[in-house]
Amino acid sequence: MAEERVTVEVRYGKEVLQARVPAGSLLFDGKMREFAPLPSFQNALLDRIDRPVGGPPLKEQLSAGDRVMILIDDNTRSTPANKILPVLADYLTENCGVKQENIEIMVATGTHRLMTEDEVIGKVGPEIYKRIKISQHDCRDRQSIVYAGRVKSGELDIPVYINRKILDADYLIGLGSITPHCDAGYSGGSKVVQPGVCGFATTAATHVAAALLDEIPLGVVDNPCRRGIEEVGRLAGLKFIINVVMSPEGGVIGVFAGDPVRAHRKGVELAEQVYGVEIPAPADIVIVSSHPADIDFWQGEKGLVPAYFCVKKGGIIIFVAPCYEGMGHNHPALRDWVLLSYNQAREKALTISCHDEESDLVAFDIAMGCIRAREKARIFSVTSGLSPEDLKRLGFTPFDTLQGAVDYALKQFPRGKIGLLPRGGDCLPLINKKAIPARGRC
Repeated sequence: MAEERVTVEVRYGKEVLQARVPAGSLLFDGKMREFAPLPSFQNALLDRIDRPVGGPPLKEQLSAGDRVMILIDDNTRSTPANKILPVLADYLTENCGVKQENIEIMVATGTHRLMTEDEVIGKVGPEIYKRIKISQHDCRDRQSIVYAGRVKSGELDIPVYINRKILDADYLIGLGSITPHCDAGYSGGSKVVQPGVCGFATTAATHVAAALLDEIPLGVVDNPCRRGIEEVGRLAGLKFIINVVMSPEGGVIGVFAGDPVRAHRKGVELAEQVYGVEIPAPADIVIVSSHPADIDFWQGEKGLVPAYFCVKKGGIIIFVAPCYEGMGHNHPALRDWVLLSYNQAREKALTISCHDEESDLVAFDIAMGCIRAREKARIFSVTSGLSPEDLKRLGFTPFDTLQGAVDYALKQFPRGKIGLLPRGGDCLPLINKKAIPARGRC
């Protein structure tokens, strides 16, 4: 008699992929808790601006003649800037007396590609696009980046190269959203400055600190990368943040404003509840979707990290990731870093300066997450965006369908337990209701 099977589902971009698995094989389903969105986002936002964490109301921090720079993240993040910016712009002009022509919005792209005009309009909304001056940070434009000094964080000595417009502003505000992050512990806060509007060497210096840790600091906010990021934010003059925590369905469930560190930490407390998924034990086979980090492998690799924590040594990860734009923009060295073993990559990185753009320590950081996962488990890939050459370099085994990958994995583990991470791009595995890795290891 054939064993009863059940259907599992994961997102593949805007599609949903299904597979049938043995009914008794599912060890965890990776579902996140449900949270109701705020009844009035605008009221909550105005309240937080006037009652911020760690400081006076925003209107008491500004003068009428101030030149205000607002930093926003790009289309790799889900921050609803199009909802925040109209409220914030009105507040600045009406409550603070700031002239509209003295307000500028900069898209903090970090080392990502520049956004298209349509993408920028979608991010900020058509009203703000017409009303407020908007620019984009370009880490490859050396004329726009200046040296601002050095900061120290523990053993880290970080050269700070930053967009010159940031230093010209009188007051700097950063927008963002807070989700688990494999380098900074969590996104948001000062990340909109570093790497958002910094030069290559600064980003390399902070992110290599995470890559060289004994364990990936996913969900560990007290780590050298995050501390370095916040020191860069202080030097840059980041005064005020507006961060949101969003539900998996896309509703805003928390707004946190004020001091870039203290307000961020308040948001982290909620984000751990929202994005944490309980894992009773590692599984033989982990099916993970990169959603919502689907744009390319540079983002999609975020799905591999929680799967790495959730799979048994010697198991299989089935990595479902469209990677619409391929491996990633601006970082050709990633293709070379992923060819190396963990030990080879680590030893090589220790000999390279953060100023060496060709060797690219930022790409090393991304590669290390992939390499760690690949050396712990075999990785099966379901993708349309990565070429056969890409997959060969990554060391992934390609499958045309999710069902094909599942069936082959079950041949390797006929009685294997299966774990499901339908939202791998921003989930935080919790074993025994505690974030992993163990905080003491960082």
